[in-house]
Amino acid sequence: MDHIHIGFAGTGRIARALIAGLCNKENLTISGFDKDQKALEEVTELYAIKPCPSLEEVARRADVIILSVKPYQIEEVITVLKPYLNDNHLILSVAAGISTDFIRKCAGESMKVIRAMPNTPAFVGEGMTAICRGAMATEEDLAVACDLFSSIGRVAILEEFQMDAATGISGSGPAYMFLILDALSEAGIKCGLSSEEALLLSAQTMLGAAKMALTGEKTPEDLKRDVTTPGGTTEAGLNILEDKHIRHILIETVEAATARSKELMK
Repeated sequence: MDHIHIGFAGTGRIARALIAGLCNKENLTISGFDKDQKALEEVTELYAIKPCPSLEEVARRADVIILSVKPYQIEEVITVLKPYLNDNHLILSVAAGISTDFIRKCAGESMKVIRAMPNTPAFVGEGMTAICRGAMATEEDLAVACDLFSSIGRVAILEEFQMDAATGISGSGPAYMFLILDALSEAGIKCGLSSEEALLLSAQTMLGAAKMALTGEKTPEDLKRDVTTPGGTTEAGLNILEDKHIRHILIETVEAATARSKELMK
């Protein structure tokens, strides 16, 4: 990849996760603006990112502009950026629920826009980013986005109508996993472990199970069956999960988050 200047419009938590990964890539210059001066100072102290005094300066410097603000702030930010945008800019938006068509409507119909939904495990290089391209973005633009986001984990290329589901699963998913880890740890403490022991056993088990599933050699159902001995400890635990309808609860959880992502566009 040729040298690229990336400009962040907003340096909040998800932006910092991206910056943390991107700082390790070669051929990149990173700059950013945040209306919260203290937040901008904090991120520039932690990472090799050049502060910009304004959003206008971000547009002047950057080849790729990453919109990393809250969904309700997108229109306001683009309104400020618009006079300084040109057809050479690539806009990457990580705002949940905001379509590429909406961004093009605000920024200009000819603008190249790619929508992305990363997640916070990007901080440790294990992020999951779903991306889709807008009407004017090219295969080359998509390749640039894939290269950038692959520096913080895995990338899945989706159609835009699938992005709300990605938001519900992987965008919000870390919070679900943390809740489950917290509950498993609490159970471990209740059963005699220290808090550190309980968290280690729970988190490493989740990590290992995920890696087994990602090999693709067996389905999650097959892997579950491999662990379960009739009349054994695993079956005793699974019976509780089935009795409490955990499968339906998790499905409803993702459906609720997906529905909320769709609502953000209205």
